[in-house]
Amino acid sequence: MPRTRAGFVKIRPVRPGATVALVALASPFPRDAFDQGVAELTRLGFVPVWDERVFATDADVPFTSGSAALRADALRDALANPAVDAVIAVRGGYGSVEVLPSIDFAAWRRRRTAFVGYSDLTSLHVALEIGRAHV
Repeated sequence: MPRTRAGFVKIRPVRPGATVALVALASPFPRDAFDQGVAELTRLGFVPVWDERVFATDADVPFTSGSAALRADALRDALANPAVDAVIAVRGGYGSVEVLPSIDFAAWRRRRTAFVGYSDLTSLHVALEIGRAHV
């Protein structure tokens, strides 16, 4: 597995024309902001893909984008799709830590799929890196 000099796993290159999966792993978001983000990714030459789970909400937990199980399934499906070159989390906020137990981080590192996210999504970045020596 290719690594940087510092020992980090090198992700596969993501260039214009790459397919990027959009997933909602934390807080919900306004639809117009999502549409603006899709337009910008397209303008930059990427091919954004998503499914309706990205718009899910959870009445019991209104500050997350759907249930933890639904969010974890969406991330697993994006990572399992061989056409996906990168995964972009739509928004940070709160809730991504709930998906951690459901993700096969070793398989994710072996696939070397780029992950873009901020704020609450840092938990996934850390989880990806913690086990790097074991892959």
